[in-house]
Amino acid sequence: MKQFLKYSLPGFLLLSILVACEKEYESIEVIDDRTVQEYIKQNNLNVQEYLDTKVFYQVVVPGSGADLKYSDQIPAIVTMRSLDGKYVSQDTFNMGNRYFNYLGYYNPEPLRVGVKEVLKKANGTIRMIVPSRLAFGRNGAGSIPGNASLDITVKVLETSKIPEYDDFVIKDYLSRNSLTGFTKTATGIYYKIADPGTGSPITIDSTVSVEYTGKYLNGKVFDKTTAGNPTTLKLSGFIEGWRQIIPLIKQGGNLQMIVPSPLAYGLSGDPNRGMPPFSTLDFTVKVTDVK
Repeated sequence: MKQFLKYSLPGFLLLSILVACEKEYESIEVIDDRTVQEYIKQNNLNVQEYLDTKVFYQVVVPGSGADLKYSDQIPAIVTMRSLDGKYVSQDTFNMGNRYFNYLGYYNPEPLRVGVKEVLKKANGTIRMIVPSRLAFGRNGAGSIPGNASLDITVKVLETSKIPEYDDFVIKDYLSRNSLTGFTKTATGIYYKIADPGTGSPITIDSTVSVEYTGKYLNGKVFDKTTAGNPTTLKLSGFIEGWRQIIPLIKQGGNLQMIVPSPLAYGLSGDPNRGMPPFSTLDFTVKVTDVK
């Protein structure tokens, strides 16, 4: 018996120590729930729990459009921030913030459930506080860190209202940048002719050589020609916004135009070049040659 105690007692003590150490570590559920509750209290949020999921929501702007279904392709603007403030992703014409896809594909799951089951209708905004285990988990996703509980705001638009939304965005852009002297077309393009040109007139069948800069409304340039190296293309090969506005000048002329998304790259944008969905674009264009 003494020999047994001599060798078994240290093992028993080791087990006790391990058990005691395990008790010092809280589960992710406990950490998440405490973090979420503290955030709600500190920010005095008027939110409600969805069923018994530990996800909290607030309908910021009630939807006034069509009923939403998981099988719908919907345009939406999403802002995400971690509750500790270390991660923020908001709409600055980024691929990660603008969506046009089937609602059933939206991630994380509480986002699509909140939009479908709580907001219910388009043309509304919902805010959700999502614990990390129901967001992107321990590993995170892309630039979203692991174990990050998130404050998510989703503005759901209605496809038919995109021109109206684009017009609001353009007016705000002009105001913020003190841009004046623009004319609005019936189709929603804003343009300003700096020089009408004196050379050959331009038609839809013309082949034009152009020097241009294209940028998002956050000022980021997404495409431009290099000095002395214009792009030459038949006008009919450009986006609809160009086809409508470029014939307003002649060879040698230049202008600025702000093109709403339906007349640019549409609801889907251009993923191949990293262009976000329903992007409104600002172009400055000089026509150097017309054939």
